[in-house]
Parts: sequence; structure tokens; C-alpha cells
Amino acid sequence: MPRLLTAVHVTALLVTSSAFAQGTTPPAPTAKSAPAKPSPMKLAAERTQTALQQVPPGRPTDVKSAEDVVTAIYDVISGPAGKARDWQRFRSLFYPGALMASVQRPRPDGRPGVAPVTPEDYVSWGEEYFKAHGFFERETHRQVSGYGDLVNVLSAYEIRESPEAAPLLRGVNNIQLIFDGQRWWVLHISWTDEKAAGAPVPATFTRK
Repeated sequence: MPRLLTAVHVTALLVTSSAFAQGTTPPAPTAKSAPAKPSPMKLAAERTQTALQQVPPGRPTDVKSAEDVVTAIYDVISGPAGKARDWQRFRSLFYPGALMASVQRPRPDGRPGVAPVTPEDYVSWGEEYFKAHGFFERETHRQVSGYGDLVNVLSAYEIRESPEAAPLLRGVNNIQLIFDGQRWWVLHISWTDEKAAGAPVPATFTRK
């Protein structure tokens, strides 16, 4: 081993000395080029494809139209206290990456009034809340607009503790839906109520 190392060193010195003698610089070692990084859009598509395979299959009657999806949203979260909701059905309505947000003004303690959550966050909240609280959310008016495979639904609602009780709260859900060529999905839900808006829910949904 010592002889081999010595021979290599001598050869390198001879090559370097010869190059300098001729006024040239020995070639620098060629660096291997780093592999090209996938684009953010490609990575997002790959993540989405994986996530889609994990979404529970939607009921055909829930996802065949935008109107059916909205009806299913109200139905799946409503029920008496102690009744377990069908959370797999709930999950099946949302496209991967969908968000939900209650729209309020900033809180006196400094907390933001708008703090988006995932459908899975809502499931965690609902599992506990619905154990002790009846919750019936009923649609009272709907306004639909859209273009191509994009649909936006403004849906007025009333919340009661039981179907016969007086409304505890009135407000409007803003529901964004998409069609992927096979079925409809919820992409986003945001909502606000009369207390936060400071005005009754108008029949026309026109912002005052």
C-alpha cells in the first residue's frame, strides 16, 4: 500500500509540473450536476393523488350534484345529543386540502376572528360537542352561481337544539364546490352569523 500511494503522488506531481511548465492549468474535476427538483405543482398533484385514495367513497346520492352535496352537509352534522354522526360520510364530501372557517371579527383577547380548520379538526370538535348538545342545522335559502366546474353556494341556515325548538342562531354558509368529471366535492366552507355580521340575514344575500 505505501508504494502504491507514493507512485500515485509522484504521477500527480509530474502532471501538475508539466502543465505549469507549458503555461496551462490542469483540468478541474467535473462536478456531478444535481438532479432537477420536481416542480411544486407536480409535488402537489402527487400528494393529492395519494390523499384521494384515502378519502372514503361518497354516497352516489350525496355527490351526484352540487345541490346534493349541500343537502348532505346539513344532514350529516344534524342530530340529537348523544347520537354519533357518520363521520366517514362527512369526510367523503371534502376534497383533499379543503378548509372550513368561521368568519368573525378579531376577539378582545387578540385572537383572530378567522382561524381556518380542516374537516378532520371539525370531526374532533364534533365528536365531543355532539355528545352533550343537540344540533340541527337547517337550510332556509340558497343562492347558486358558478362557471364550468366551479360552483359557489350562499346558503342561509338556522341552528336549533331540536327540530321543534326556536332558532338559536341564523347565518349564512359560503360553500365552494368543484366537479372533477365524476363527482362533486366541497373545496371550502366559510360561515358567519347575524351577531358577527351585525345585521339580519337578508333574503337576497346582498352585503349592506
